[in-house]
Order: sequence, then C-alpha cells, then structure tokens
Amino acid sequence: MKLKKFQKYNLTFAVLPFLSLMIFHFCYKYHFFLQEQNQIFIYSKQYFFEYFSQNGFLTAFLGDFITQFFYYLFVGPIVTSMLIFFTALELRKILSNIFSINLSFFITLTIEILLIFTVFNNNFRLDFLLTVFFAVFSYRIYSKIFKKGDFISASICLIIVYYSAGFAQIIFAFLFAAKSLKEMKLKEFIIIPALVFIIPLFGQRFFQTTYKNNLLYPGVYSPKLPDLYTEFSYSVSTEYYFKHFEKLEQIALKQDTMTAQSGIYYNMIQAQKGILPEKIENQAIPELGTLIHIDENSPSEAIFLMNDFYYLIGDMAMAERAAILAEVFSPKNRNVKMLKRLCEINLVSADTAIAMKYVRILEKTLLYKDWAKKHNPYSLDEKVKKEILEKRKFSNTSKSIRISDNCREILTELLESNPENTVALDYLLCTDLILGQTQTFKADYYKFCVKNNRERLNKLYIKALQK
Repeated sequence: MKLKKFQKYNLTFAVLPFLSLMIFHFCYKYHFFLQEQNQIFIYSKQYFFEYFSQNGFLTAFLGDFITQFFYYLFVGPIVTSMLIFFTALELRKILSNIFSINLSFFITLTIEILLIFTVFNNNFRLDFLLTVFFAVFSYRIYSKIFKKGDFISASICLIIVYYSAGFAQIIFAFLFAAKSLKEMKLKEFIIIPALVFIIPLFGQRFFQTTYKNNLLYPGVYSPKLPDLYTEFSYSVSTEYYFKHFEKLEQIALKQDTMTAQSGIYYNMIQAQKGILPEKIENQAIPELGTLIHIDENSPSEAIFLMNDFYYLIGDMAMAERAAILAEVFSPKNRNVKMLKRLCEINLVSADTAIAMKYVRILEKTLLYKDWAKKHNPYSLDEKVKKEILEKRKFSNTSKSIRISDNCREILTELLESNPENTVALDYLLCTDLILGQTQTFKADYYKFCVKNNRERLNKLYIKALQK
C-alpha cells in the first residue's frame, strides 16, 4: 500500500515538470535564449579559475557551462524541467524519513511549484536550480553515509557544500535540523543552523565580497507569474538577431497596435527593403527609433535595440556606444551578442586590432568559434567581407565631435558622407513627416534628393511636397 502511494506521488511530481516543460517551450523559450546571450562561456584556464574566486564555484561553473547550450531553443526548457523533477524526487525521499508520507508530499509539491514559478523570474539563472538540486542531493548522500548524523561530520559537510554550492548550505542545514529535531538531538538542531550564518563571515573576508552576497551566492530568485509582455519583447529581438525577418513581420503585424520595440524592428526591416515610406503611411503610431535617447535610465529594450538601429543606418560610433552600454547593463558584462556586434563595428571601421580582440575571445567558445573564424580580419569569409565593405561605404566620415545622440544630426552627417545612403535618407524624411515638420521635410528633400539628382518619388513624399 505504501509503495503504491509512493508511485502515485512520483507520478504527480512528474506531471508538473512535464506541464512546465510545455509552458517553457511554447510560451517562454525566448527567456532561455536570452540567458545564453547574457553570458559567454570561454574555454580557457584563466576563465575556469575565476570561478574559484567565489564560494559556489561548482554550481556557478556548471550553470554557465550548461547555459551555453540554451542557444538551441529547446534545450533550456528540457534541462530546467528535468532539474525540477529530480530535485522533487530526491526531496520527497528525504522528507518521507522525517515527516509523514502525506505531509512530505505536500511540502515537496509546494516547493516544486515554487521552483517552477521561480523560472518565470526575468532574472532567473540556471545556477539557482543547480544549487537547490546540489543541496538536496548532497544531503541525501550524506544521510546514507552518516546515518546517525553527528555534529562533526555535518559541520565538515556544511563547509564543503558552502564552498561548492553557495547558499546550498542553508537548505542542507535546514534538512539536517529537521532530522535532528525529530530525533531530539537538540545540540545539532541549534548549532548546525547557526553555522550557516557564521561560515560566510569568514568567507566574506576571504572572497572580498559583502556578507549578503557571500551568504546567497550564486543568487536567489523569487517566484514570479509569467511575464508574457517581456517574452514578446525577447521574441522580437531574437528573431531580428537570427535575421528571421519574415517571422518578425508576422509577429509585429499580429498586434492591433505595435509596441514601440516591435514597431521599430518592423520598420528597420522595411527600411532595408527600401519601402519604409510606403509602410509607415498605414501605421497608426509609426515607431522609427530616431527620437529615442539612451542612457543608464533607459529601459533595457531600448538599450539593447539601439545598437541594431545605429548599425543599420551606418553610424559605427553610435552603434559602438550603444553596444558598450548594453554590455555594461548585461549580467556580469558578458553579453555575447554585444561582443559580436562590437567585432562587426570595428571591422567596418577598419580597426583591426580591436576587432581581433573580440575574435580571440569568441574563438575560445564552443558555439561561436566558427563565427569568429569567418570574421577574422586577416581571413574574412567572402560573404562577410562583402557585407562589411558594403556597410563601410555608408559610414559616417564626419570629423566633427558630437556630444549628443540627436538623430537628426546623425542622419544628416551620414547623408553628407554618402548621399546614396537610402536607409538614412528615408529615416530623416519620414521623421520630418511624423513630427509634422513639412517645411523641414521639403528643405531636406531638396538638399539630399533634388541637389544630388536622387529624387525619391513615392506616394507619401509626393503628397508632402504638394502641401
């Protein structure tokens, strides 16, 4: 009877991760891809030994190592769901030796649900789940080896768990204390939990960090409800990153009114096709990105979007500024997308030394070494070389020092550098019309179209010229 009840409970624990797997994959997969983008795993001794400079080195290392495979959109949901499932199984086995079967089931189920909802936290990282699993699994091994659970063995194990998995020591100590209380071992029940708060006092000095960070490393995240708006935002930027332009257009057009981010990316695609004026005429609120200013107070969507925009129109200085700002505001400043963009920018600017710096970093990765090989400035892939040379033709050659990101100044400098920059031209003229500045539009049209014998005759511009 007891065996059947255990099997029934195990099935229940399996159902929840399966449901979460479906939700993660179909509704939340871009969150996992963003985790991969926000960290770069480098295969080098120096990078590896950096993990030993902080407690929790093992789960932090494993978390980053596994996260690199989140590049494939199906990996994140599978790994996360499996970790939650195995954590629940191990925890139920431990708690069933401390509490009744029904109570242990209820506690485990509650924790499993909380872990699932923690994944919905926008700041969630895999090392959190690995740390929880390590805590539960290490106590399970400990309880098998040291069945009596004496004070000395528990203290030694607690220190090992602290250094290997950070805050896992808190969970380990809680499980040990619960077992000690059941067996009326009051000394162990009091001292072991107290050590949890004493050990980080020494670790704080050794690792040169704050007490709170030392106690909770590699990071504790609170459960959250699914954030589908942010998932949509991630989907838009990810599809643009992969150059799935048709898919992005479909995503944007499904909305009754495009968000600022999806509208900007949608219009960037239209600008590349040379049909921006035709498309914005039918948009309720045309979003171009030309009026956005970014700084440390800007929303993350804007910070990460503007490097794409500036790179598209051809201003490498502003694209580099935006990419560096996005890198600064990425966790641990290791956003791989921004490293790739900085490499591309310096290739266009013909700054070989700096481009090689990023190539050397990316060469030491598993998933981006081929990309790095193709973008090595000394052996550029022919397709990449063609793209770089094409982009270089439209670069801003102005030698004036600009102290603001006023897009009108940027666009006019680009057009003065190269009047054939149709993308910059359309953005300048369309911005004039969106702002209702018809006279400014006419002046710009005369300066950059009529005088250069490059008239852009389309319905929107003709209508504005006739006013």
